[in-house]
Amino acid sequence: MNKKYICFFLLVLLLADLTYSFMQHYSMPLDGDMAGGIVPAEDVKLILNDPFGISVITDNAVYPNPNRYFAHWTFFTYFNRVPILLQSFVEPIESVYLACTIAKLFIQILILSLLALYIAGKRKIVSIDFLIAAVLVIPLFQTNGYRSYMGIIDPSITYTFFYALPSAVLLLFYLPFFYDSVYGTALLKKKTVKILLFPLSIYIVFNGALNPGIILTITLLYGLRMYLTTDSNLSFIKRLQHAFRAIPKVYLFYFSLISILSLYALYVGKNNSIFLDNTISLAERYSRIPQGLLRILTQKIGFPIFLILIGINIFLLRKNIVSDDVKKSLQIFNWIGLFALCYILLLPLGGYKEYRSFIVRYDTIMPITIGLIFIYAKSSFHLIKIYKGKSKYLYLSLIVVFIFIFSVADKLEWGKNACEKSALEKIAKSNDKVVFIENDCMILSWGKITDPAQSTLNGQLLKKWNITTDNKMYYQKEE
Repeated sequence: MNKKYICFFLLVLLLADLTYSFMQHYSMPLDGDMAGGIVPAEDVKLILNDPFGISVITDNAVYPNPNRYFAHWTFFTYFNRVPILLQSFVEPIESVYLACTIAKLFIQILILSLLALYIAGKRKIVSIDFLIAAVLVIPLFQTNGYRSYMGIIDPSITYTFFYALPSAVLLLFYLPFFYDSVYGTALLKKKTVKILLFPLSIYIVFNGALNPGIILTITLLYGLRMYLTTDSNLSFIKRLQHAFRAIPKVYLFYFSLISILSLYALYVGKNNSIFLDNTISLAERYSRIPQGLLRILTQKIGFPIFLILIGINIFLLRKNIVSDDVKKSLQIFNWIGLFALCYILLLPLGGYKEYRSFIVRYDTIMPITIGLIFIYAKSSFHLIKIYKGKSKYLYLSLIVVFIFIFSVADKLEWGKNACEKSALEKIAKSNDKVVFIENDCMILSWGKITDPAQSTLNGQLLKKWNITTDNKMYYQKEE
């Protein structure tokens, strides 16, 4: 078949899926952390006024997330500006939901594009290899379906900014290093790339809950790789010296920079007030990991099918090692597996939250999920290239069935925010300072608001977004 027709077909599939995702994201309600991050709340002001947590060092200050300034700043800036800009085209209430949708879709496209670049090894976006890689990946962005077990774009816009977006910028940071070491490009020799990596280094470290730990794990594994590739006949000390000298200078500089910053971020994070009252011991946290993993693997069929296909792909690749590229990919898969093991073992050190009672949850294992998506898509990409004739059609049939299962599972669930929208409209139209809402749905909250005082910050946010003309409070009836 003509490559142009294939490209057109793949592009149509991508656009159709992204349109579907837009509709899914637009149906989602707002979350209970938005007002605190956007108005902002007093404790968030402490974060925004102290980007690098210097007060932790100078005054032993204790407040939430002292090492996550850029996650808070990005969230605060976006939702203080974008809904207002959109109000030139839509009503204030709609502008908020549209702003959430645009942000989620942008982050989804960013991660999708970066993964496709990692997989295809092409800098040209509109190429058949890039489109194949993107089509392989996109069904795994579950908005509903299997989202609770392998989700990347969260229903909560706040969580999307604090988990998915930091993961995206981390993928962006490591892309030139991956391209140079795996695909033999010379991106890191470009002055522009070197310059841009510096501010990105600072942005990725102080952004989200997971990045410092991920960075340190990757740095340690990279050091281990360099050590293992040196002459094994040398003594331990000499082997370390040779490994250190073999590290390219640009790698040494940036990996050292982000690792030192990550250690500092973790040190500052020890004064995170959210985790100071951990209710269970470290030993208890470790003991809960197996149950957390079991829940992810047994509650729904999505993750098991995903892992089975990865196993089939690796088995088939090992039987068809036809090039150095395949050998290299298999080695990368091994390192991703080692990363996943190290990451899970380090996860309990990050603290405990009651709503993540088993430590391991779809959001905390997002780096592993992204790594597994890469393994699946990269191995599938190789096999599609390797197989010819009937074997190719048979394998493509397997992939089509896999994509179909995930696409069908990810239902639209239109109108999940209809109740909340109705409540916001009532608040906007009411002449009362305190508005009673008959609806039982959540309204900019994680639960029903039965005390008007609980809605004070939400009322300030509604005024900031021009939904109301003055600060209002609201409440719902108790059960």
